[in-house]
Amino acid sequence: MISAVDPEALKRAEAALAALEHIYIEWAEADCARLDAAWTAWVSGTDHDDSGLRRLFSVAHDMKGQAATFGYPLIGELGNRLCRLIEAVEAGEGGLDERTRLAALVAATGRVIRERISGDGGAVGAALLAGIDDPGPDDR
Repeated sequence: MISAVDPEALKRAEAALAALEHIYIEWAEADCARLDAAWTAWVSGTDHDDSGLRRLFSVAHDMKGQAATFGYPLIGELGNRLCRLIEAVEAGEGGLDERTRLAALVAATGRVIRERISGDGGAVGAALLAGIDDPGPDDR
């Protein structure tokens, strides 16, 4: 049998999460730096193998798991798309220019964090996602 949640305990938990929201963006900035470093290493060839993609995946996965909890579901969505694309690349199912899409996802994640675009990002979030979803002329 499931017992009822104590309303006071729930209020305390919500207050604790709210207190962490302002700290989350600092965590996200550190994660973004790790994401950029992993991306740069993979693109430059210093880590251009499966382990490089795994590092990129690991950071994106961490980011997507935390983002919605702290009011940044757009970061979660970008992280999810990054993880799914990395899985496709690793499985040999990537598109014609998966590198361009990976770059767009990494850049969009950085922008959301730098500009503190919370929630779903509204029109800016929709435009970011549409830009990633709409392949350029070389990716059709």
